[in-house]
Amino acid sequence: MITINEITIVRDNREIIYDYSEQIPAGSITVIVGPNGSGKSTLLAAIAGDIVPAKGTITIDDAHPALTSAAKLSTLRAMAMQNQLYTLGFTVRQIIEMGGSADDIMEQLHLTHIADRHVTTLSGGESQRVAIAQAIAQKTSVLLLDEPLAAQDIDSRRRIIDLLKKLADAGTTVVVVAHSHENDLSWADKVIKDFL
Repeated sequence: MITINEITIVRDNREIIYDYSEQIPAGSITVIVGPNGSGKSTLLAAIAGDIVPAKGTITIDDAHPALTSAAKLSTLRAMAMQNQLYTLGFTVRQIIEMGGSADDIMEQLHLTHIADRHVTTLSGGESQRVAIAQAIAQKTSVLLLDEPLAAQDIDSRRRIIDLLKKLADAGTTVVVVAHSHENDLSWADKVIKDFL
């Protein structure tokens, strides 16, 4: 379970999130929805431990991500950012294998046919799916995804959602950031809209 307890996050002398509390259940899919600039990605980064709240605490089970070593954190949570940009010429398979075993995830996310392509040659949607696959390959108990559906076609969206449901059913806590124009969130167990 992820517990957010009265956090305030300040960026550039501006309160992005103020005195916010939330419980995110284990083994579920929670979607954070809002327009651009509403603090969705900031909240996700705080859960990941990449941003330290000015006030309040965030815990994943009993661990405080912001106070946890990078090595321990990598076993606790995995994250895929939006607009993943690759600059080194690794192949799709090599990038995913940096997280863990690749074959099954590549098949489920329809990446097998581009397994040997260099990631620098991929489209935005393909790059995003590779980042998602790498995060899933880490096999952590918490999976954090920043707008994973944004650059995807209908078939890829369905594949991603189906895989996230399987992961949640198997006990993974999935937290997804989505833009407010996302109409169908029937696949989510919980939707967070108001967190300012």
